[in-house]
Amino acid sequence: MQAVTTESCANLPQRPASTLAVLTGINAFNYLDRFITAPVLPLIIVSLHLSDAQAGSLQTVFILVYSLACPLSGWLGDRAVDMGTLKGFPNPPAMVRRRQSRRAPHAITRLHIAAAGVAVWSLATFASGLVASFAWLALARAVVGIGEASYTVVTPSLLADHYPPGRRGRALSIFYAAMPVGIALGYVLGAQIGARFGWRPAFFVAGGPGLVLALALLFLREPPRGRFDEKSRPATSLRETIATLRQRPSFFFNMAGQTIFTFAMGGLGAWMPTYFVRERGLGVGAAGTIFGALLLVAGFLGTIVGGQAGDRLARRFPGAHFSFSGWALIASLPFTLVAVLSPDPALFWPAMFVTQLLLFVNLGPLNAAMVNVLPPDLRARGVGLHTTTIHLLGDALSPFLIGVISDSVGLRIPVLLTGLLLPLAGLVLLIGRRQLVADLAASQR
Repeated sequence: MQAVTTESCANLPQRPASTLAVLTGINAFNYLDRFITAPVLPLIIVSLHLSDAQAGSLQTVFILVYSLACPLSGWLGDRAVDMGTLKGFPNPPAMVRRRQSRRAPHAITRLHIAAAGVAVWSLATFASGLVASFAWLALARAVVGIGEASYTVVTPSLLADHYPPGRRGRALSIFYAAMPVGIALGYVLGAQIGARFGWRPAFFVAGGPGLVLALALLFLREPPRGRFDEKSRPATSLRETIATLRQRPSFFFNMAGQTIFTFAMGGLGAWMPTYFVRERGLGVGAAGTIFGALLLVAGFLGTIVGGQAGDRLARRFPGAHFSFSGWALIASLPFTLVAVLSPDPALFWPAMFVTQLLLFVNLGPLNAAMVNVLPPDLRARGVGLHTTTIHLLGDALSPFLIGVISDSVGLRIPVLLTGLLLPLAGLVLLIGRRQLVADLAASQR
């Protein structure tokens, strides 16, 4: 697809920073709603008389449905109309003009898909506070997964069309900086509201703003697809899609590393507040608030610093997005051991902070490495496949497995074993660094 010139981009009626700000703010609520369950989990266990296996399966049900919905969202995102080429974006590529001429003027865009997702997940989060049984709570969390998949898959594609390759790492690091912010807000709000008013009001507060956030997306303009990328023939069939992805082996190394990373991060994120309540004797309010506050600072700093450092290193060393992330994950090992095993708060809280910092520096670099090697017409589907895989094989399994093992031997052993997987993810990325260099070179030809 023909790239839009620098001169035409300078006349865009809506600055990329505006879209980035709105998408990032909504992404924070995405993760707030996703993790609001974790800090109030001890209260839910008592209220609904759950075993640890059932408690862990609440996150598993959410992630399972979320993962299965991602490919459909990716397909819809790649098929959506580029309405921005008709409304406000000058000089749309010829291929897009032809595509648009065959579409109805009110056809669905990527922003419409994202807005629908925000509304669905917010209503389902609110409904989670109304349920009276484990089955209904699991169903509500499953619907949250459908809504979040619709938003998460299409937004990286939108941002990739707002920023050239050399700036995508920084843009995506800002977007994904909402992840620790949202998770931290979920922990803090859940812990404080849960300790004072019970677990149900926490879901009401988390889900309430959703409809306003969904409306905000409808005021954005969508950019022409692939306007910063070279012309490419879109892959249409599943066979063509897989064949195109197989020509980019770094995509699969990235996916493998992030699958292991997500398995560990999802399991720890779901159970660490409960771990501190049971193993360290903290109250629900203190455990969720302190853990959330550390995550907020470490996650935000790590994500921003990681995006900046990854882009700077990648300008000198093409495989730096993989090597930087790989070494960061390996370096987390000693801090994870101290965070889980030390009984001294003066040791385990600082160690937890450093572990979180080293985890979140990977978000910008790894997602930039992925979108930079994918053709523009395949990005939403590529992100959808990637998201499905890392969650279906990652945090769809780990919270439930930790709960099952905890019912037999307690939380300490499964939490420790989960944390020890992080260096393995780092090794996978280091092994795939050469493939990333080759794929980046091929994408620029």
